[in-house]
Amino acid sequence: MKTVGLVGKIVMAAIVVIGLVLALLMGIKGEILAEAVNPNASADGSWTGVIITATIAILAIGIIGAIISWIVEAFTNPEGLLKSLIVVAGCIAIVVICWLMADDTILNLPGYEGTDNEPFMLKVADTGIFLAYISASAAVLCILYSEIRQLLK
Repeated sequence: MKTVGLVGKIVMAAIVVIGLVLALLMGIKGEILAEAVNPNASADGSWTGVIITATIAILAIGIIGAIISWIVEAFTNPEGLLKSLIVVAGCIAIVVICWLMADDTILNLPGYEGTDNEPFMLKVADTGIFLAYISASAAVLCILYSEIRQLLK
């Protein structure tokens, strides 16, 4: 189990480093470098496309890591598997609730000729925004709970 923990720490450190590098690159006005990495980058060196692609890749790595961790946990600690199933069911329920709350009304965007102004993509975007709000709120509440609990000890 120590090996899995070490691998997890290395992967997390790599993700943090990649995120920091991309955050720094987003502020740099390196037009030549931006166009070399992403031909669709704007002339001002915008790294938005690269950041979005990296975010999707990091999310995929996180999901794959969670699945692998869950499988390893199932074999090493079968009693804890029920708790994991409850957490997964809760996460799925939150996603479903966010999906049901999402709006898919076509937006009136004069001059926009893109393909993302369609009901499904709008619903996906709304769901993502709701999930981000819930995740951020949960993180803040967890931090507050942890700090208050430490103060009361």
